[in-house]
Amino acid sequence: MTTDDSKRMFAAERAQAYDHRVREAIPGYDALHQLSCMVFAEMTGGHGRALVVGAGTGVECIALAMACPGLALVGLDPAQEMLAVAERKVAEAGLAGRVRLYPSTVAELPTFEPFDAATLLLVLHFLADDGAKLELLTDIAKHLKPGAPLILADLFGPAWDEDWQAQLRTFWRHLQRAAGIDEDAIDKGFRHVDRDIHPVTEARLAELLEQAGFTPPRPYFRALCFGGWVTRRA
Repeated sequence: MTTDDSKRMFAAERAQAYDHRVREAIPGYDALHQLSCMVFAEMTGGHGRALVVGAGTGVECIALAMACPGLALVGLDPAQEMLAVAERKVAEAGLAGRVRLYPSTVAELPTFEPFDAATLLLVLHFLADDGAKLELLTDIAKHLKPGAPLILADLFGPAWDEDWQAQLRTFWRHLQRAAGIDEDAIDKGFRHVDRDIHPVTEARLAELLEQAGFTPPRPYFRALCFGGWVTRRA
């Protein structure tokens, strides 16, 4: 997905509704973020400087800042409408001094002092495995200190047979129905997944991370076809 594509996808109205919608659509969304903060705090001691890639509406930055009082964060997102929501939330939370937000990709980020840690939650699956995934991971690695952790979560591709893939989608549909999402919206969501989402298997993810300069990923979260992993800058 290009920067322009991202900007179109998260236009102003969609940015305002994003937090509510994503919680309904993604299984275990809140648990994923809670666990990610716990893992992050444990691996960093809650101190230092962290890079948040795909800062979105600021939920992740605020959660990390609240969980780790000694942490300063730089959040990146190319969608300015999303960051406008994030900036308001960060200010309301009284965290403007510790959370800095930039309408930027990692590739556009100037070279600062290397970061102590980074997060990449629910971002990588938007990029095709045509070099774009590897490029993003490599760009992140360039901004991290050796040994710095990367907390990564994504919709990952199946290593299972087609019948079980279809069953997982059925489970996901039931979950969205239980959240009150109507059938048309669910169908629209699945069309979005089929058209715009590019999952890879865990084995392929490990290959990409190794090529980008990271250690083998260790899982910490599972919910249907969504997963979370911890890796470190080699």
